[in-house]
Amino acid sequence: MHRKYYLLLALLPVFWAIPASAQIVGRDSIPSSRRDSSISVFGVPLVFFTPDTRWGAGLAGIVTFPTRPRRSSLTFNASYTQNKQILIYFPFSFLGNRNRWRVYGEVGWYRYLYRYFGIGNKVPNNYVETYTARYPRLRITAATKVKSRHQVGLRFFLDDYIIASSSEGGEINQQLVTGATGGISSSTGPVWIADSRDNAFFPRSGRLTEFALTAEHKLTGSDFEFARCSLDVAQYFPMGDHDVLAFNVIGIFTTGDVPFFQLPQLGGQRRLRGYPDGKYRDRHLVMAQAEYRFKIFWRIKGALFAGTGAVFGKSDEAPRFRPNGGGGLRIEFDRRQKLHLRLDYGFGEGKGNNGFYATLGEAF
Repeated sequence: MHRKYYLLLALLPVFWAIPASAQIVGRDSIPSSRRDSSISVFGVPLVFFTPDTRWGAGLAGIVTFPTRPRRSSLTFNASYTQNKQILIYFPFSFLGNRNRWRVYGEVGWYRYLYRYFGIGNKVPNNYVETYTARYPRLRITAATKVKSRHQVGLRFFLDDYIIASSSEGGEINQQLVTGATGGISSSTGPVWIADSRDNAFFPRSGRLTEFALTAEHKLTGSDFEFARCSLDVAQYFPMGDHDVLAFNVIGIFTTGDVPFFQLPQLGGQRRLRGYPDGKYRDRHLVMAQAEYRFKIFWRIKGALFAGTGAVFGKSDEAPRFRPNGGGGLRIEFDRRQKLHLRLDYGFGEGKGNNGFYATLGEAF
């Protein structure tokens, strides 16, 4: 199904620093000093339209504040649509004790109309049904330093899913998939992080690796029983004085009775841009993507990206790798911290697998 996306940024974005005379250091790996003692706030009023939401409006932005030697951040987004959809979420990353520990995750509440494209690789490209879900979300990872650039800790995820409506006659409506009636999804488990990036917002060198093992059970407060193993690696190579070549590899593997809304998924603004969010889902996922980021002029940068990925898990289906590609612009609104507004257009194979994305921060 052909879909067009439009996003209008209001003409008067808000940016201010408290106090106004304070400075902010260029890279979050540089030790703090008197110059980076400010709180920096950037906000953008948004007006947008998509076929799923119709007209919508909201406010998005980011707050950063000093925690030596890197700065911590709180991102915020609150939107309301003509279809009475509500999105309120606050991703955060707090660092402390000279980077000896970090706490990051998301707090949010959603009421949203989702598209469901089926499970596996044999579903026709034009198959789609919709469902409306309401749920609060809590995602927290707390880790402590055990070695230079290495941290270990615990992760806790909680979604309390209520499926308010679904397409008549669809798989969800007929309760043919696990989780069709909603339920509490609550997982916990260990996580290992290795981070040698030179900047958390726009890295030019270094690597970020995250490995996690989580499980859901009645003992964790979940209505489901399954386990997940995930590995996410991003590597950055400087190219000249301003450009960077970035690579990202992700693997997610599950076992047990996984609800459809927690299955690994391809698509959206981070995993194979161009495909709709959740276009492909199954028990396991593998993918790789690359991006070349380059300076154009002043605070305007460009990016070209491409990747491929596959979902699999059903015994009668082999993995099928789906390609994507695209490009975009980066608008640097905080030069010292390398904070960017990201505008991307991505495309994949098949009709309707394309889309425009506008958000804060990089895809990886």
